[in-house]
Amino acid sequence: MTSKYMVQSAYDFFKSNGDTAMDNNQGIELMLEKFPGYFTKEQLRADMQQYNVQSIFALVKEYFQREYNYAGNDIELNNRYQRTVNSYIYNDEENKKEPAVVHIDELFESALVAFFLVTFKWSKDFDNLETYKGCFRHMLFLMNEVCILGEMQGANASRVMLEIIGQDLQIMQLAGDCYWTVLIFSIAHELAHAYLASTGKNRDGDLKQEEAKADLIAYDIVLKIIMEGCQGSHKIILEPYTYLAPLMYMDFFDLIFYTNKVLYHVTYTDDTHPALEERKSFLLELANKDEYDFDNREGNDLYSAFLDISDEFKEQVNLKYKQGKLDSIIYFEEKNQMRKYMDE
Repeated sequence: MTSKYMVQSAYDFFKSNGDTAMDNNQGIELMLEKFPGYFTKEQLRADMQQYNVQSIFALVKEYFQREYNYAGNDIELNNRYQRTVNSYIYNDEENKKEPAVVHIDELFESALVAFFLVTFKWSKDFDNLETYKGCFRHMLFLMNEVCILGEMQGANASRVMLEIIGQDLQIMQLAGDCYWTVLIFSIAHELAHAYLASTGKNRDGDLKQEEAKADLIAYDIVLKIIMEGCQGSHKIILEPYTYLAPLMYMDFFDLIFYTNKVLYHVTYTDDTHPALEERKSFLLELANKDEYDFDNREGNDLYSAFLDISDEFKEQVNLKYKQGKLDSIIYFEEKNQMRKYMDE
């Protein structure tokens, strides 16, 4: 079993204000503590150097060069903490500042790993009452305090999460695999915007259509990486059973919006992106094309189990809110402060 996904998961738990050296050490020590005998410190350090956000960014650029003849040489990656789980690409064209910047927030990385961990553990041990309660509480914490209020997870929250996971390496592997797939999809989506701009295919002014095009280009790259690994023409970078992870990513936002609506009575609206269900539909249509040929049965089963937990979380949040059991975690003042921060 390789450790590249494991160490990244532990490392991302401790991302905090860009203190990378400390975070690296914490992540490595945590892995050695929680999974004694599986890894060595040298192995984890080597994997962390090889598998990280910057190396994935370079990989996606390689695929754009090969598949779309677009190098993106003037684009850099930024992943500093800006209190958001979103990603975006920014280019100050008015002031002619180069290069363009793709931003993948540290909060995005940390929250997404934890989200996959808690979802898959909840699904696997659904009938274990203690696991059920622990997973629900942590999912609610992720949706509310981390994703809505923009607070980075602290070491204590990370340790609580790993206590719930126990020494379940299967769950660590599943979460890591899906995380990498979503990371590649997200970076490719932002680079697709730059590619579309370079070809003039974004000039019709239809922002929703451009977002749909960027989704399809990004997913095309994800599916090709998966397929080439299955065919043996390249090493396996993404596992086939993660092919629906980009849809899980959109469901992740759906759960954030749902929690925001229940707790804070905020209804999300967006004039620039297609609805999440539309985006998922477009991706599924692409994945079903004959040119993407790989075994998708495990991926379908994984997504089905994922959706069951998504529905269960929504049901429980709504029920407990109506019963008044969530009053102590509704932070209207902090929510208003977050809104001011984002406006600035």
